[in-house]
Amino acid sequence: MVRHRIEYAAAKTAFRIFGALPLDMALGLGTGLGQFAFSPFRVRLDVVEAQIAAAFPDRNKDWVHRTARGCYRHFGREAAELVRLEGSGGRDMLSRTSHVDEVRSVFHSHLNQGLGAVIVTGHLGNWEAAGAAVASLGMPLAAVVKRQSNPEFDRLLVDSRRRIGIEPVYMEDARARLADLVRSGTSVALVADQDAGNRGLFVPFLGRLASTFRGPARLSMSTGAPLFFGAAIREGEGYRVILEPVETETSGDDAELELTRNWVQRLESWVRRCPDQYFWFHRRWKTLTPDPGDPGTER
Repeated sequence: MVRHRIEYAAAKTAFRIFGALPLDMALGLGTGLGQFAFSPFRVRLDVVEAQIAAAFPDRNKDWVHRTARGCYRHFGREAAELVRLEGSGGRDMLSRTSHVDEVRSVFHSHLNQGLGAVIVTGHLGNWEAAGAAVASLGMPLAAVVKRQSNPEFDRLLVDSRRRIGIEPVYMEDARARLADLVRSGTSVALVADQDAGNRGLFVPFLGRLASTFRGPARLSMSTGAPLFFGAAIREGEGYRVILEPVETETSGDDAELELTRNWVQRLESWVRRCPDQYFWFHRRWKTLTPDPGDPGTER
């Protein structure tokens, strides 16, 4: 398809340009592109500002507007980082990532014999940087990804992820493959903070109940593998990597709900610390719960 070939050529060109530029110039260009998306193009700006305002009702309109602007600039900068991955294999990014030794200690101290781990994250900071950091800990890592409609562009992303030590698993294959991967010693990473529709668990997130995927908790419970919340937060020209154990003392359905609540609470804590690094563009609260007064329910 002609459109696919044009998209692929454009992506390869962007990879070459950003990869050839010095880091500060590449990040500056990405930040500028994010600024253009914010103004004058206003890409999904109404959605972004409405969701920030609802999550931070005590903040005024100026703060909401500044945070939205910071969000666009942040993700423009992170897009520049991602296209640079293709050439560097993540080495440059890892050299600018802190707290890796601390994460390594937490990770290995919680592993169960012979099993991998389940690592859940959200659209916060730079989730590809988080994957690169975890992949550097010395254990095989797979990540659930969405298949791109353009097969050439999809192959480009798959190859880029493999260079940083991440084996992609397409969403449509996840149910059949993930448990076997974890039982064989491979850790699995899932970005799980989008709306899960009517079949999700409703747990509190930034002041409202949000339909949330059951997968991370279920995978941990069914395999006996530890569950972690992970993220890579932008700090200056680098990142701080985070890996926090998510645990529960309950069992059965209560454990599934409790584990889901707990990892979402960890995500919320970090979003409140750096709200301009959260991906406010997706409609996180699209599915409404039948009982808005319930602090966490199953539907």
